[in-house]
Amino acid sequence: MLTKIVSLVALLGLSATASAAYIPATWSHDVSGPVAIGSGQSHEYTHDITKKGFNAATDLVTGFLLSIDLYDDGSDPWYQPLEIAFVDLPSAGLVDDLLGDGLVFSFGDNAFQGWSIGGLAQLNDFGTLTITIKSVLGDFIFGGSHLTANGLAQASASVPEPATLGLLGLGLLGVGLSARRRKNAARQN
Repeated sequence: MLTKIVSLVALLGLSATASAAYIPATWSHDVSGPVAIGSGQSHEYTHDITKKGFNAATDLVTGFLLSIDLYDDGSDPWYQPLEIAFVDLPSAGLVDDLLGDGLVFSFGDNAFQGWSIGGLAQLNDFGTLTITIKSVLGDFIFGGSHLTANGLAQASASVPEPATLGLLGLGLLGVGLSARRRKNAARQN
């Protein structure tokens, strides 16, 4: 009986480890414009979801969607149909370049929507996503960008420290030994 009690104490107190729970989470971040992008020029900006509560050390992004608004600047109506923008996302290789990056021919709200494996890695490592928009042909306006990242956040629960659990275990050991003494004393009488 005593060995069972000691084993229980060791299990509960002395070798106690805490494990964190995760809950579904969504982080979003907006970058606003307007920014004029001239012919042959580029514009780089960064979304930062750490400002919205993401912790790169403990949280996990499982997917994201990036939306970019691009508009014609209206300076040359004759040239408008020929305007082309290239959206460059963080890359994890040639396949990711083909899937994540994109050419934009028709401008407006949500002119570009996409994601990339390299972008997912950058969000998990740093909580940021850096995008570059380049003018391939013509000039236009960057109106803004919206990032929505989904994943798992570590739940902020109070977890007892191992020392506290150890003291609880020692208390249980004392109660068990006291009960055993009383039982032995009752047998002798």
